[in-house]
Amino acid sequence: MKKINSLFKTIMVVIMIMTPMIFHAKNHDVKSMAKHIDKVYISASPEILENKGNVVTVTISTEFPPKYFNKKTVMNITPILVYEEGETILPSMNFIGEKVDGDGIVVSKRDGGTFSYTVSIPYNDEMYNSLLIVEPIVYKFKEEVHHHQQAIKDKEAFALCDAFLIAEGVVNTAQHIDKSALKTAYATPDIEQKTMTDNGDIFFMVNSDAINWAVPLNKNMQNKNAVHDLTSHIMKGWNIDNIEIIGWASPEGPLSYNKNLSNKRAKMTEEFLKKRLETLSAQKNSHVSYKNVNDVKFITQGKGADWDGLMKAIESSNIKDKQIILNTLKKQSPEERVAQLNKYIKQYPEFEKNILPSLRRTIVKVNTIEPAMTDEQITKACTSNPKSLSCDQMMYAASLVKELKNKEMIYITAIETYPNCPEPYCNAGAVAIEKGNHKHAKQLLNQAIEIDDLLSEAYNNLGIIAIIENDYETASAMFKQAKDLGLNTSYNEGVVQINKGNYDKAIRLMTKDNPNCDYNVALAQTLDKRYTIAEETVKCLDENGKTLYLQAIIAARTKDVEKSLKHLAKAIKKDNKIKNIAKYDMEFASMQDTPEFVALVE
Repeated sequence: MKKINSLFKTIMVVIMIMTPMIFHAKNHDVKSMAKHIDKVYISASPEILENKGNVVTVTISTEFPPKYFNKKTVMNITPILVYEEGETILPSMNFIGEKVDGDGIVVSKRDGGTFSYTVSIPYNDEMYNSLLIVEPIVYKFKEEVHHHQQAIKDKEAFALCDAFLIAEGVVNTAQHIDKSALKTAYATPDIEQKTMTDNGDIFFMVNSDAINWAVPLNKNMQNKNAVHDLTSHIMKGWNIDNIEIIGWASPEGPLSYNKNLSNKRAKMTEEFLKKRLETLSAQKNSHVSYKNVNDVKFITQGKGADWDGLMKAIESSNIKDKQIILNTLKKQSPEERVAQLNKYIKQYPEFEKNILPSLRRTIVKVNTIEPAMTDEQITKACTSNPKSLSCDQMMYAASLVKELKNKEMIYITAIETYPNCPEPYCNAGAVAIEKGNHKHAKQLLNQAIEIDDLLSEAYNNLGIIAIIENDYETASAMFKQAKDLGLNTSYNEGVVQINKGNYDKAIRLMTKDNPNCDYNVALAQTLDKRYTIAEETVKCLDENGKTLYLQAIIAARTKDVEKSLKHLAKAIKKDNKIKNIAKYDMEFASMQDTPEFVALVE
């Protein structure tokens, strides 16, 4: 009989031994089979059960000797996993004699035979300290073969045989995952220098290059504000990349005249902007980045008549014959088009009223670059005037800080300053995970996704929380979402595969983009029975209770009792709570009777 490793198991075995066979059957053949049940060999493989993928799988084998099984009897075998808080009944198997008409495996009276079947049940933590027992029931077949023992007891005259202890305990090493090693993800701030283009148009009177603010289109509020804002980023101290000015003329005049006029308009606009830049630099407390206006790069050119602009304006106009006009102008040479256009101008007042004035203009583009701040400046501003920083700059400031408490303070300030910026919520959630405040982390991460449902880092971190809550199904879905959005989640997905019992896949995922020197990698290698490489992996880790305990398991699995006891002693010294864990761990079943082991765990 196997070694029993708890008071509960001892009591159970004593009950099994002392409970006599129960006969509710008068049939001699039934009584005889029950009395000689010791001639039947019932076994389980493995003898020590294992949780793999949250499922316990066992193969039950039964060997009947020749001349044992009566032709008109039925034997029901129902394995029961018994533990301190209850029991789990496994699927049963019926063996039937050669003259029984019903469902079951037929056993030859003359030859006997060996039969097996495999069953799986969901694992729960109560099964850790358990016994797998089989208590056969024999009865004479009358009308029906029953599939449940209770039905047999209710309807048949039966004999209850001696019980068999066929397996003991459940190895649960797969649940030793180090959840603190999961890879949290921080949203990366965009601290690249930003470029900005401010656009505005200045309009001119016909045949004039003088800037006249009384021109109706210049008085239009939208156009007026656009010209005013051309220097808005320059005033904030942004660096000027260049200023582009393109001059245009309406197409009704001669080609050479329009070319010259567009050049003059462009030059006049450049002079206007230079005077404005000089005024800005002379202002008190000016923040402009240039010292001399002549240092500013202008790209100034006149492009002559704006035929493309004309065609677009005609297309969007209310002129009833606009399609005929467009088709006619498209077919003509440049000289012919000018003459034809002047005819249309006289024929259709819409040209001079709305179309041509919008073409007499300069287009201005002021291209600026946000000035870069040094790490020191960002850090200082984050303390003294955090609201002067952008959301990305505050995020970057947090990345320069090592202390979690200080990181968290910066992220909270960023959330308060920029409540619609999702990244601070995500990163504050990551900090909360590392600090062990999982409920708060979950709230922050869900807020991040409410703002931006494409934030991959938030989904990854929600997956980590799901693992902490032992919700591996949700974790898998979260990591998939993060991966689909472009984030590398290989390591975290590998941890999920450990829980699913896919150890080879777990190893491949966790080592894909990460160093092999990792506890969870060593755990997966151990579970996959790669003991040599697992031992090498765990050796490179810092010695603590967890790593030493895993080394003790590897040694026990490879039958090195001395080494296992040595590692176990060191593990207990590092963490005394391991003593009680090891006491009932079936990984050490082969040595639980030894004085050395008992001395360690008592």
